[in-house]
Amino acid sequence: MSTQPPQQPSQGLNISGSVLEGVQIGGIAGRDMNLTQIQGGVHVTNVFGAVQVDREYTQVGQPQSQQEYRWRQVLLDKVKRFWIDGVLAKSLHTKLFIELGLEDRNDFIENPLSKVQEFPTDSGQTFQTGTTATDIFEDIGAGRTLLILGEPGSGKTVTLLKLAESLIAQAAENLSQPLPVVMNLSSWAKQRKTMAEWLVQELHEIYGASKSLGKTWVAQEQLILLLDGLDEVEPQYRNDCVKALNQFIQEHGLTEMVVCSRIQDYESLTERLKLRSAIFVQPLTSQQIDQTLEQAGDSLSALRIALQKNDELRAFASSPLILSIMSLAYQGSTIEALNQTGTPEAQHKQLFDAYIDRMFTRRGTTRKYSRAQTLYWLTWLAQQMVRASQSVFLIERLQPSWLISRRQRVRYRIISALTFGLIFGLIIGLASGLQGAINVLGSGLLYGVAGGLVVGFGGNIEPVETLKWSWPEARKNLRKWLIIMATLGLMFGVPIGFIAGLIEDLGLELRYELLAQLLEGLFGGVVSGLFFGLMGGLLGSIAGLISGFRGPAIQTSNGVNQGIWKSVRNALLAGLSAGLIFGLIAGLIAGIFGGLVNSLKYGLIYALGTGLVGGVIFGGSACFRHFILRLLLYRQSNSPWNYARFLDYAADRLFMQKVGGGYIFVHRMLMEHFAQMKLESESKAT
Repeated sequence: MSTQPPQQPSQGLNISGSVLEGVQIGGIAGRDMNLTQIQGGVHVTNVFGAVQVDREYTQVGQPQSQQEYRWRQVLLDKVKRFWIDGVLAKSLHTKLFIELGLEDRNDFIENPLSKVQEFPTDSGQTFQTGTTATDIFEDIGAGRTLLILGEPGSGKTVTLLKLAESLIAQAAENLSQPLPVVMNLSSWAKQRKTMAEWLVQELHEIYGASKSLGKTWVAQEQLILLLDGLDEVEPQYRNDCVKALNQFIQEHGLTEMVVCSRIQDYESLTERLKLRSAIFVQPLTSQQIDQTLEQAGDSLSALRIALQKNDELRAFASSPLILSIMSLAYQGSTIEALNQTGTPEAQHKQLFDAYIDRMFTRRGTTRKYSRAQTLYWLTWLAQQMVRASQSVFLIERLQPSWLISRRQRVRYRIISALTFGLIFGLIIGLASGLQGAINVLGSGLLYGVAGGLVVGFGGNIEPVETLKWSWPEARKNLRKWLIIMATLGLMFGVPIGFIAGLIEDLGLELRYELLAQLLEGLFGGVVSGLFFGLMGGLLGSIAGLISGFRGPAIQTSNGVNQGIWKSVRNALLAGLSAGLIFGLIAGLIAGIFGGLVNSLKYGLIYALGTGLVGGVIFGGSACFRHFILRLLLYRQSNSPWNYARFLDYAADRLFMQKVGGGYIFVHRMLMEHFAQMKLESESKAT
């Protein structure tokens, strides 16, 4: 049964139009309030120092089609499968069921109405026993926003996921309501985009929603954002992240949001989140610790006695995570093995070392990797994830930046450029060989170098997982690609034609003056430039039309490394389709003006050329570069060749958890422990 949070004295609040101009209500600025945002009337009362708007009055966008209902159902199923079934149900916190206490901490937020409140809010009051974050969130009203704070390992993420579980159940009953999505803010610092752009990227990478669909959901405020890990954002960017969140709240006043952070990291910020409410997850009481260990029986009797004798160790166990890890690491241990001394940091290290040792002896797990291999690969992975501010590891999202040294990154780009250039040039050269041996060399070299540079020295690896035609997407990119390719055609065509004209003239008898030769070369350059410009424009049109396949869609399933395998399929599909269609068109045009031989020749050239362009754009480049990167990481012994099998093994040992097609460490504190370990050369995997 839902219990009410601590009540403040009831006090009416008179809000005039002049006050509303300078006040934000639940993310809705007074000057922006109109019937398109709040329909049917507004019920305003003073609840805990904030303005409450009844939720039934807020406008909710309706799915436009059965396809959109399907997309929303897929997203909801993924959130449940990834975070509730995959993380919450297997969390170390749930190994020992403990009801966590909550207290009000509204002094940690910037209350939008603080300047018009007659009575300031009392902070620090403990909610009644049994009150959950779901109860508190429901009581806020429309435009619900909440901050969850706590000590490391206190159960902030578990609290967030239990709230998510409740919201998922509500959304499942009515798919027209906003959908809860769980994300980790740690990745925001990588590019520091606007919060809306970052949300679209996360929907794409974590949940497989196309960027077109993600933009629609964010713009129409169809999501409830459950954002973990504000404290995992790089320290120098945390204030910027808070600013970005506040800006998003200002621009998307109906989007509901929950943010989690460690309390010490949040306290150190100069910026404050403009949310409606804040709560603090309290540490375990001595009574809760004793009851939990008594329920475990004799297997934890030594731990129970040690905690009674050692006050420092008992204070250490007030974190639900630490108590859970102690229960796993010290099950059946003697009192002597529990004599931990030293600083809190030393106690953390001793505990997590004991946990790792115990997990290697865990029964019922398959033995596929040595202890040395496992520790080395997990240490390297944790260090890279911490360095990249990443909480969820997706194999297909490995990037060249994960190569530690600059020398390794340069080597990767050179190998990618040369290998792809050779393959690309060979195919184009063979096709151009129908025009003679010189053209084989010239065309192959030109296109091979260009293609190799584009692929080898490109930016991040971006798998292409969805192909769905959208005319707006095609129209948006058509002009851009047309201009780019036509310009490149003119830039390369004029000098090539000019040089070719001079060479051809110099091969004749010297009966022309130098000026005549230059004119011949210039004429050849102009003609060649126009030809290459037209051909470039055609290729640009093709690329623009092909880009229309990036319309709204969402993957119905998320397998390990699925992005790369989907990219392979899409590259083949796009390449074959583009090659067949435009090869036939080019062949027919050439046949009209030059007969059957030219029809076959140019049809084959354009089939291979456009097929390669289509394949490269739609996944081929990502697959190729991913393979080269994986090969280099394997050769450097920084990762296993079969990464998915190793990560499943690590999950079996309770070092990691599977989240959809990705993996996370069972807790951030364990990831930080691995990241602080040294990469010993003698334990390097072979």
